[in-house]
This record gives sequence, C-alpha cells and structure tokens, in this order.
Amino acid sequence: MDTVTSILGRITDLLRAAQLMPDFVSARGVFCAIAWFATILSLISLVLALFADFGGDGDADLPGGAADGGTGSISVRAVIAFLLGLGWGGFVATQWGLSVFPALCAGILLGLVLFIAVAVLMRLIYSMKSDGTLKYSDLVDRRGTVYVTIPPHGEPGGQVQVAHPAQLVTMSAVQYGNSPLPAQSSIIVVEATPQRLVVRPADSPPS
Repeated sequence: MDTVTSILGRITDLLRAAQLMPDFVSARGVFCAIAWFATILSLISLVLALFADFGGDGDADLPGGAADGGTGSISVRAVIAFLLGLGWGGFVATQWGLSVFPALCAGILLGLVLFIAVAVLMRLIYSMKSDGTLKYSDLVDRRGTVYVTIPPHGEPGGQVQVAHPAQLVTMSAVQYGNSPLPAQSSIIVVEATPQRLVVRPADSPPS
C-alpha cells in the first residue's frame, strides 16, 4: 500500500511540475481536466476496439456503439475527439498566455476540426467494410483465371480466381465441358454459390 501511495505521489509531483495537474479553479486547470478526461475515454475506446478485433465479433464499444450499424460508434469517437481538441487546445492556449475567451475559441476550433476529421474517417472505414461484404451474385458474368485445373463434366477439384470489386476471390469451381480447363485459362462465371462457382471458358459462347 505504501508503494502505491509513493507511486501516486510521484505521478502527482510530475504532473504539477509539468503544469498538467487538473483543477476546477483556473481556466488552465479546467481545460486540463477536460483534456485528461477525453484522453482516458479515448484509451478506453481503443482498448474496447482491440478486444472487439481479437474477439472477432466487432461489437465491443462505448455505449451507443455498433448496434446501429456503426453510426453510434462514429458519434462517440467524434465527441471524444472534440473533447480532446477542446481540452488540449484550450490548455496549450492558456499556457501561451491567452485569456479565457481566446483559449476557449482555440479549443473549440481544434475540437471541431478533430470532430469532423474523425467522423469522416470513421464513415469511410465503415463504408469500406460494408462495400467489402462479398455478394456471390456479383461474381456472375465476371471474368477470372483458372488457379487449379478444372476437370470436365462437373467433377470437383478445380479452383479459379475472380476479381470481385472489393477483393480477389479464390473459390472451388466446376465446369461442364468435355475437356479440362488448364491453369491460367480465362473463364467466365456462370453461376455462383458460397460453396462453388460454375464457369465456362471465356472464348466459348454462352450455353
């Protein structure tokens, strides 16, 4: 217990020496309190996001998170970014000798810049995730390349690579021709399911 008290005392002394100790008496102290509050929130949000990535479900977030398709998560992170800008921007402005009102304006301006930047970035990320969802129907009529020789008469064992708008897809494939399709042959997808693709040679007419 004495060790913990000693460590906390040293941290407090360091914060005071660096003038980073929050209080609710001076404008500098209030800005500093807002800055530390937002910093802690951002760290919590980061930790929750990391746990969500490792867990694989992507649902861990601050209240108002991904339950509404990501918009809540965007708004929470954008608000945290605004508070970061307000707190640290106002704190630095007071350190430079500005009075309360100019420091407040500087903090609000920086907060708005960070708010807009984070909101735009998060929307871009979520739109990329949405666009990356593979719809197998989108593969029909697309050209591809044989990756592993495809046997004739619908026999399994072949694989193809097809360029989906969001990714390069490698899938099992069959074809109903009389001759095998060797690797590197050009194909066109005729049917697409999550299990396999049905293809035909790119130089053959549709059946």
